[in-house]
Amino acid sequence: MKIVYTDDSFKNILPILGRAMYMQAKNKNYAWFITELFVLPFILDKRFIFTRMVFMTEVIHRKKNLSLEEEKVFFNNVIKYIRIHKMCDFIYKAQSNVIFSVCPKNVVCIPWGTHIVNINMSDEMLMNSFKKKTRTKIRRAIKDGVTVEITENIELIYNHIKETLLRQKSIHYPSLEYLITLHKNLGENVNYFIALKDGEIQGCSIIVHDNSKGYALYAGSHPRAAYGSLNLMYYEIMRYLQNKDVKAFDFVGTRINIPQGSKSAGIAQFKESFNATIHEGYAFRLTINPIKYMLFNVMSKIYLKIKGYDYIDPIDKIISEEKHLIRKEK
Repeated sequence: MKIVYTDDSFKNILPILGRAMYMQAKNKNYAWFITELFVLPFILDKRFIFTRMVFMTEVIHRKKNLSLEEEKVFFNNVIKYIRIHKMCDFIYKAQSNVIFSVCPKNVVCIPWGTHIVNINMSDEMLMNSFKKKTRTKIRRAIKDGVTVEITENIELIYNHIKETLLRQKSIHYPSLEYLITLHKNLGENVNYFIALKDGEIQGCSIIVHDNSKGYALYAGSHPRAAYGSLNLMYYEIMRYLQNKDVKAFDFVGTRINIPQGSKSAGIAQFKESFNATIHEGYAFRLTINPIKYMLFNVMSKIYLKIKGYDYIDPIDKIISEEKHLIRKEK
């Protein structure tokens, strides 16, 4: 196994979220674990005294017909390498788009998945694949004068997404600097979609794509969005990707065990209404330096509490909520 700092020799097999052009926008400290059989992109996020590693894609197979057992051996060797070389204090939950097929040894692992829509078909077939209610909403939005556009007003997109997530009591909105760098690095491979009615934004979405898949990285919505406007926006996004010969659209990230009646359940139903199928796998966290991991959590909680937010490690949050769900089901 080796670590490489340029993707020139294998970039053609990497999804766009694992290429230098994208990872540079996330963090300047990026590289790839690579063997003859596999590739795994990562960034090292260094803040204060802490270094956390974040994986950017699933394990990429360099050859056909590789087994899950071979992938697990590779993954365990990666973990071993990280420990021996003390590369980080902990491995944080990967990006939401990352669905691991296997779970390494001795890590905190949870079920994780994503909703993917097959768009490799005609416009008519795509529309007919949606649920009837979704088709009705799309047609109603068009009749009511909702339009969908691509904009290069990045600050407008940033503000709309930030307002949406703050309204939802989330701090996980992208920085303006990140969006500007993303636009500069990816060029035509990133687009900023907005749905408009009477000149007012109803929703927006940042879409990154390569030759095979489009990814919905971030989204915003009006608190009282016009009927069907968001459905129309995602339909137009899929049509746009179709015209680029992209084969699939990834809504990016979902819990597998979702409490009924929760907001997450409503979001999942929205995605499934587009005939999306769930690709299931795992997410995980690994603590290498327990003291630093504990300090990171304490400092994060204090810092965010001052700003009026609660912090909990994303893996712990899901585990806690799913334990509650299991108790409730019993």
